[in-house]
Amino acid sequence: MGNAVLLISRHSPPDPLLNFYLDRGDTIFVAGPAPAEGDTAAEGYRLLPWNPRSPISARNTLLTLENESVALDEVILIYEHGEESRPLHQIAGSIIDISLDSAIRGTLFIAKEVLNHFDQRGKGELSLILCGYPASVRPTLEASMEGAFREMGSALFQVYRESSIRIRGFEDHREDPKEFYTAICELLRREDEKSWGRWNRPGDRGGLRSYFKRAD
Repeated sequence: MGNAVLLISRHSPPDPLLNFYLDRGDTIFVAGPAPAEGDTAAEGYRLLPWNPRSPISARNTLLTLENESVALDEVILIYEHGEESRPLHQIAGSIIDISLDSAIRGTLFIAKEVLNHFDQRGKGELSLILCGYPASVRPTLEASMEGAFREMGSALFQVYRESSIRIRGFEDHREDPKEFYTAICELLRREDEKSWGRWNRPGDRGGLRSYFKRAD
C-alpha cells in the first residue's frame, strides 16, 4: 500500500512529480486553485481547492483530510516563479501586495498547517521545491519572494533537525522546469538520505550523481 501524499502548488501540479507518485502507487491529493469552468477533472488524484491568500483556506485544506482520517506521509510544497519581470518602480502597489500576500503569507499559512498535522501524527516528510526565475539577474519582486521561501526553508531545516519531522529543499532556475522536476524524481527514486535537512541545488558537472549538491 502506497503513501498518502499531498502536493501543494499555486499552479497546476508538475506532470513528472504526479507521474512519479502515481507510478509508486500512492494516494495523491493536490492543494491548488480550482479548475476553470469547462476544464476536465484530472485523473489519479483528488483536488483540494486552496486559496493561498486565506489562512482559513489553508486550515480547511488539512482539516478536510483529517476529518476523513487521512494521515499524510509526505507533503511537497512547490514555489514556482511568476512572470513579473518589470523594474520595481513600474509595478503597481496592488500587484506587489497581491503577489506577496499569495507567495509569502500563503506559503507560511499552509506550511504551518502541514507541520501541525505532522506534529500531531508524530512524523512526516516535507519537501520544499523552489523553481526560481530563470535569469542570472532576477527581477526584484520575484527575487524577494524567492528569497523569503528559501530562508523559510533554511530556518525549518534548523528548527526540525532533531525532530521526527524530516524537511528538505530543492532549488533550480532552469528555463525548462520539466528538466528540474525530472531530476528531482530521479533523486527521489534513489531515496538519498543525504538530501534531508538542507537545500539541494544543481551541481556544476553532468550526471545524476552530481546534479544536486549541498548548498553553502
